[in-house]
Amino acid sequence: MATEGAESWRKHIARELQHRDRLQKLHFEALILSYNQLLEKSDMVQLWRDRCDLHSPSAPSPSPEPESVANVQFQHGEKLTKLHQANGELAQEVFELSKRYRHKEGELQSAQSRLAELEVKLGEMEAERQRLRTRIEALEEANRAVKEKYDSLQHLYHAHWQKLRTQEVEGTELIQNLIDIKAQAAQDLNYLNEKPRRTKQKDLEKDLAVVSNVPVSIDTDVFRHEPNEPPEGAGQQESKSYKSRRSFRSASFSLPTHPKFLQSFKGLFRKRSNTAYNEVDCSPSNICSLARVPARVRHSLEAHDGEVNAVRFSPNSKILATGSSDRKVKLWDIVGGTLQDLKTLEGSNDGVTSIEFDPSGQQILAGSYDNTARLWSLKDCELKHTLSGHSAKVTAAKFKFYVREAVTGSHDRTLKIWDLTKAACVKTIPVLSRCSDIVCSDYFIVSGHFDKKIRLWDCRSGIKTDEIPLQGKVTSLDINSDRTQLLSCSRDDVLKVMDLRMNEVLQELRAEGFKCGADWTKAIFSPDGSYAVVGSSDGALYVWDVLSGKLETCLVGQHRSSINAVSWSLSGEYVVSVDRTKIANLWADC
Repeated sequence: MATEGAESWRKHIARELQHRDRLQKLHFEALILSYNQLLEKSDMVQLWRDRCDLHSPSAPSPSPEPESVANVQFQHGEKLTKLHQANGELAQEVFELSKRYRHKEGELQSAQSRLAELEVKLGEMEAERQRLRTRIEALEEANRAVKEKYDSLQHLYHAHWQKLRTQEVEGTELIQNLIDIKAQAAQDLNYLNEKPRRTKQKDLEKDLAVVSNVPVSIDTDVFRHEPNEPPEGAGQQESKSYKSRRSFRSASFSLPTHPKFLQSFKGLFRKRSNTAYNEVDCSPSNICSLARVPARVRHSLEAHDGEVNAVRFSPNSKILATGSSDRKVKLWDIVGGTLQDLKTLEGSNDGVTSIEFDPSGQQILAGSYDNTARLWSLKDCELKHTLSGHSAKVTAAKFKFYVREAVTGSHDRTLKIWDLTKAACVKTIPVLSRCSDIVCSDYFIVSGHFDKKIRLWDCRSGIKTDEIPLQGKVTSLDINSDRTQLLSCSRDDVLKVMDLRMNEVLQELRAEGFKCGADWTKAIFSPDGSYAVVGSSDGALYVWDVLSGKLETCLVGQHRSSINAVSWSLSGEYVVSVDRTKIANLWADC
């Protein structure tokens, strides 16, 4: 076993030596070969020199002297030393060149491997390029097909558009003809309704003519002595006047008892009484003669589950409506200076942006973030109509001066006029900017926009009649009860009072500390038009005197966030302000 172990050990050493020999031989094989070649060349040169010395005519004799032989050997030794030195330098140069060769060979191998990788990658990229080119050709083909389809649809659209315009013109003419027909029918109906009245009037005139010809009988025998008769001895003139008064009071006036005559008088008085009743029903119950500036909060509460955006008093000042981002419109009853929850109107699919009562106080119109406006009836608190047609949120929804029509403004850069009896849009007015608020009357519409301009429109033609530039985005508009002055609020923290008859600015209302808190902050006139009120971003309530332009009061400490809207009751007694933190405050003068 020991002999076998020693034998294997010797074989292992021999293999390792052979391996080292092969490795070293590979490293120095070229060097050794070059060195051997140099030695051979050196021997050949030495041999050639020796032969040259033997065959030269001045060659020494075969028996040279010892000194000359020593000199020749010394010279040959120096030459041999120089040759050995040159051979060593050449060997070193060969070694350096071999080393550089191996380094270059390694670089060449790495370059070849990298080139192979790049060729593989180039093949992949070429395949990807071919795939992308095929996809581009497919997309171009699909694009051509889509373009052809688009062109055909465009032509079809233009054809339908021309047809629509023609139908709109025809529809407008038909509507105008229908309006004319209805107007003529109304005139005919009024004529027929007035015919009995005219007949009664003629009968009454005849009866009065008959009465004028009937003699009046005065019974003078009914004279009685009364305790307050003047005493005896009074003046004769006084007695005569007294007797004449007594005689007139004692007289009995007799009229004919003609049934038609009495019926005419009964009908006349009945008609007057009914007319008076209707006039009372249509007019607000509380008319403000002098607004009272608020001084303190009478009641404060959390009105909604979200930010309160709008607030409005009813025409009789007894009901308050609030709209919020919680999609609800709430009705509040004011009892003893407090707000009592009365009813909740539901049906909106998104937050409420504006609220408006109709002049009779029987309907509410509200704009919403869901691109619609909704009309509720307060008799049964049911949703009557949903006015849909805008493509962006409705920021303002207002009744016209009469209840049959309404106007809405939206962020889709349009104003729409609606027929509330049909819940249909009768006119669309395109605008160059998003609308923030509107006010309107029978014949004109005023709109405020984000491009810092107020525009006046003719309701009948839909044509812009005037334009008023401001220094900031318009956030709200309000009009006084006489419809002669316009109040605007803008993001440059300025309220402006303008004369609508002259289209000129009367007052610029400013105050230190006032800052408009949002793009929907609402400023309003007092019911008598004497004051302007608005809420600030810091929760303060500012009231200005419109006539003088001076700040009347600034109420602070009741709101903790920006006030979005305010409303002043038509009775002039209360002011309500709402803010972003769901709070509603009821203000009074004491």
